[in-house]
Formats: sequence, C-alpha cells, structure tokens
Amino acid sequence: MFGHQFYRVLADELTRRGFAVLRSDKRGIGESNGSFDTATTADFASDIEAGVAFLRSRKDINPQRIGLIGHSEGAIIAPMVAGKDPRIVFVVMMAGNGIRGDQMLLDRTRKQQMAGKSATEIERELALQKAVFAAVTADVAPAERESRARQLYLDAQKRYGRAWSPDELAPLLSPWMRSFLASDPVPVLQRPRCAILALVGEKDQVVMAEENIPALTRALAGNPNASVKRLAGLNHFFQTAGTGAFSEVAGIGETIAPSALELIGSWAALHSAP
Repeated sequence: MFGHQFYRVLADELTRRGFAVLRSDKRGIGESNGSFDTATTADFASDIEAGVAFLRSRKDINPQRIGLIGHSEGAIIAPMVAGKDPRIVFVVMMAGNGIRGDQMLLDRTRKQQMAGKSATEIERELALQKAVFAAVTADVAPAERESRARQLYLDAQKRYGRAWSPDELAPLLSPWMRSFLASDPVPVLQRPRCAILALVGEKDQVVMAEENIPALTRALAGNPNASVKRLAGLNHFFQTAGTGAFSEVAGIGETIAPSALELIGSWAALHSAP
C-alpha cells in the first residue's frame, strides 16, 4: 500500500523476536479465494478463525500461545475472534475504533470539512449523511434502500445545490458498509479476557484519537490486562507524519516508526511468554 509493505515490516520485527507469523489477505484479495464484494467484517473474522485453527494443527506451533494483531478493520476483527476463543493469549489493536461505524464517518466528515466551510454547510452535510446512513441500513428490500438514499441526495441537490453522483451512493449499499455503519465495537471489546494493547496514532485521520481513545479506554476498563495508548506524531499506518493525511504516506521514508515496532514487539513477547 502506498509503496510500503507495512505488514511485511511488522512480521519481520516479530519473526526476529522468535514469533511464527501467519499473514493473510482478506478473502478475494491477492491469492485468497472467496468474494470480497459480498463479505462483511463477520465473514473476515471467520476467515481469521480458520487461520487460528490452521496454526493449531501444526506441530511446530504452540497452540496455547497464539496472539492476534490487527490493523484498522483488522483491529476490531482481532477482539471479535478472541472474544469467542479463550485460548488466544493477546490482542494488539493497531488503529482500531472505539466508536460506532456511522459515528466514526460523521466525525471524519466534520474534521475534514472544517477548513473553508461555514458552520451551516458542515451541519447540512452531516444531516445528509445521517439520513443516508439511516436509509441504507433500514430493514427493507435492497431496492427500497437505494431508492430512499438516492432521493435524499436528489433533495439536497434541489434544495441547496449539493452535487452528487451515483458513484457516491454505490459503496454505501454494499453488505460490508451496511454492517460497518451499524457496528458497535463496545460489546466486542468487552468480551475478550486476554491481554489487549490498543494503539491509536495521534495524527490518524481515519480513527481519530480524540474520539476513539476515550471510547476505547471506557470499553476496556473492565479488563485489568488492557492498555490504551496514543502514539505521538504517528498516522493511521504508524509512520511519523506531518499532518497524517493519506497524501503524505508514500513519501514518508519509514514504513512503520521504530518506536511503534519496539512497543508492539516487546509487548507481544511479554504477553506470550509461558
């Protein structure tokens, strides 16, 4: 991604510390089988469960010392799996959200639009997004969901000239997006009893620290082995960044900040020790 091999660098760090590492693409990506377009986060979690079962079938793997590290969506998949599997010994959440999917997108819109937009324009866009999210997650036939959402965009275009295209609507109608918008990470985060390390970059513009750090802290408060950390100066991919914008990622020399690699590696080693 963006000219970097983030997960290869992370896997190398862990391998140097003595871990056996299994990396997997999402279904339908790379050489993985299955359909990506029809999959939801729950489907991806079942794929990780299959990966854990594969590791436990190997004689060179200690089945009682398996941990999970996930990034972004993978950071919520990891506790989903660990919550159903008490033999998972640790979870590292890299840029995992602590607030609902729909609220996360609304917060992102609010932050991205603050520059150069009036308060009225920002509130109009947020109101439109909320209405569209409600339409696409409604428990009605797919054609009705699409019709309701399309009409909301058409009304906004007519009332205040808000430009739109069908390309803007299409991703919101996917099974993945519908499940994401309605997803609440709190019950997921409260189920695992294993050690959990939740990390959010200070300059992450996807999973914003201001909203997600407090939410993660509250959700994990009942787990004495959970820790939530804000990593100063790091973006969504845990690189040392200027603003945290995606446009910077390819031009940053480091793939993952050494401080982040050290933290993840040392913490995982500590919590996987016999």
